[in-house]
Amino acid sequence: MALGFTFANVVEGLVISQLVIRTSGIPRTLDDKRWLATFLGATVIGSAASSAFAAGLSGNLAPAFFVSWFITVSLGTLIVTPLIVTIVNGLRVNRSDFSMRRAWQLLLIAVGFAAVSSLALSYQDGRFLFLPMIGVIAVTYFFGSRGAAINISVIAIIATAQTDFSGSAIENLALNGDTLFLQVYLLSLLCAAWPLSALMAAKEKLIDQYAEANAYLKLAESTAHVGHWYVGNDYKSLNWSEEVYRIHGVEPTDLKFDDKMDLQETTSLTLYHPDDRDMVRAVLLGAMERREGFTYHARIVRPDGSIRCVSSIGQPRYNPTGAFEGLFGTFHDITDQTETLEALRIARTEAIHEASVAQRLAETDYLTGIANRRKIMTSLHIASRSATQNKKSLTIAIFDIDHFKQVNDRHGHQAGDEVLKRVATIVSSQLRPTDFVGRFGGEEFLVVLPGESSDNAYKIIERLRAQIACETWAVAGLTKVTVSAGLATVTESGDIEDALRRADEALYKAKEDGRNVLRSAA
Repeated sequence: MALGFTFANVVEGLVISQLVIRTSGIPRTLDDKRWLATFLGATVIGSAASSAFAAGLSGNLAPAFFVSWFITVSLGTLIVTPLIVTIVNGLRVNRSDFSMRRAWQLLLIAVGFAAVSSLALSYQDGRFLFLPMIGVIAVTYFFGSRGAAINISVIAIIATAQTDFSGSAIENLALNGDTLFLQVYLLSLLCAAWPLSALMAAKEKLIDQYAEANAYLKLAESTAHVGHWYVGNDYKSLNWSEEVYRIHGVEPTDLKFDDKMDLQETTSLTLYHPDDRDMVRAVLLGAMERREGFTYHARIVRPDGSIRCVSSIGQPRYNPTGAFEGLFGTFHDITDQTETLEALRIARTEAIHEASVAQRLAETDYLTGIANRRKIMTSLHIASRSATQNKKSLTIAIFDIDHFKQVNDRHGHQAGDEVLKRVATIVSSQLRPTDFVGRFGGEEFLVVLPGESSDNAYKIIERLRAQIACETWAVAGLTKVTVSAGLATVTESGDIEDALRRADEALYKAKEDGRNVLRSAA
């Protein structure tokens, strides 16, 4: 009979364990609601199977026996299994999570708890049974599910030792009244401790998650050099993250955010550069008053005197009821980016300047300072396109210094250079800003007169010719320099080559006519 009952109990354990493990897995904690629901259902099925086997093997098929067995084994399973799971999981805990000091504390509490429980259970009327209940709840609060499991186990051992298992049966179910009371009492203790244990476990989990998230936040802020801050709607309650302190180059103990940090006071924001304080204060006060987002770039001065560039972006913060609480902002050290951008700006400015100088050198005649052949031809093409599109006149003139080779041979090349420069200066000074002049080659110059008819252009070039002929020269022995010029108007077709050819023919005509004269092309 004993062998059959043992087999029935084994069947119960196998059925329950297999149903739970195959459905919800091995429990690590008793806080999983899905696992608890599976365990309760499996307990009902396993207890029913155990009752059926016990009734069949004992030959006692009476319903009272089935119910008696079912109640006994199900209550026992509901009590013992959570305790075993909690204790076994407690043995697996890392030493860093549960120190030896706490282990000794729990052991001493268990010993004291045993004494109190023994005294409370010794009274037959149960007047002090509330004391173990209070003790279990208190231990659960301080030590979690491990403490509850150990102390409920202590109560179970003591209560078992003090229980009279020979008492009378309850009605016709063949249940021992003291045994049933003990099981229900232990189950009540477990049910009382279980919700609190779950809440404590959830609290520890949230604390661990918060600590992990906070650690990741600190790492991210340190890596990106971005901190965060918060100021309350009282304008005084200011909080900084560790990275904000690091960016300022100070320790949290170095600053006390008291009334002197009030944004509305002129002495606030003393860590900012003096030139930026009013701007930052105005931005923050405006965002606070209008309850809107903000952004600013400013400089801060560290205690060592170094200056850092920072950027702050923020938004208003509201509580769950929608009431405005203050401003939340980020604080970013952008010194490296600012220095890089400034270096790029300087490099760009220098590059533009150098390009401008290079372009000017490429387009300027090195001796006279006026446009070289390439530049004057470009100007001529542009003027020609504009004249054709706008149907306006365009006249050009080519003039050549008379007997320039003799100037070089008699007075030297330095004198010749002075003549070229002086002629270029005279012509440039007498033309309008819209006109162009350039050295066409050697001692030849090309003048472009946009919008001028042939008659007006003739007067302009003739005046230039006469002024050059009247010029007084400081070169010893050089008394007079003259030029010959040929004039031509660009046709409506805009044929530049044709105009240059005709102007050149007119120039040769002027030379044939005795030089120091101006001739117009036909």
